[in-house]
Amino acid sequence: MERMEKYLMSLNLDKEKRNVLEKILEDFLKDNNIGLIAPVDVFALATELGFDVRGAEFEDSLDGIIIVNERVKVIDCFTSNKIIMYNCKRDIYDKKFNVAHELAHYIYEKRNQRNKKLFFASRDHSENYSEDEYEQQMDYLAAAILIPKTDFERFFTDSQNSEEIANRYKVNKELAERRVSEIFG
Repeated sequence: MERMEKYLMSLNLDKEKRNVLEKILEDFLKDNNIGLIAPVDVFALATELGFDVRGAEFEDSLDGIIIVNERVKVIDCFTSNKIIMYNCKRDIYDKKFNVAHELAHYIYEKRNQRNKKLFFASRDHSENYSEDEYEQQMDYLAAAILIPKTDFERFFTDSQNSEEIANRYKVNKELAERRVSEIFG
């Protein structure tokens, strides 16, 4: 999958759905007393939420995995009952996005099924990924974590280019361009 396609997939979501996802993120952060300050350190955020975050060498199509089993205190060989693993063969921007994407699964599941104690998800682009609306929603939430809407709206001016936005949020230009489209499109 080309990098640009990966970062632009969720633009298929309409404005109403994007607003619902922004509200899910906003409520989750408020409930957990978390403020996202640019640039967001998604590794620290996941750790603050109790995740054991690790890099691993995965097959090329696999970018990340989340495992949550809140029925136990610790999952064997890890330091938590919540695990996010990302493909360490990716560049730093992809690693951050993939951790944010897996974290998005947790946020979404916890907002929609508060009592859910066990779930697993993987970010695997091998089959029809771009047509999966649920995964598109997780991509949207990942982008919203890395470039928080409220901060972005305060920071953004028409004269800024994607490189300036990318530098502020420590993301790549494609993700910066995507957030401009998502927020103002």
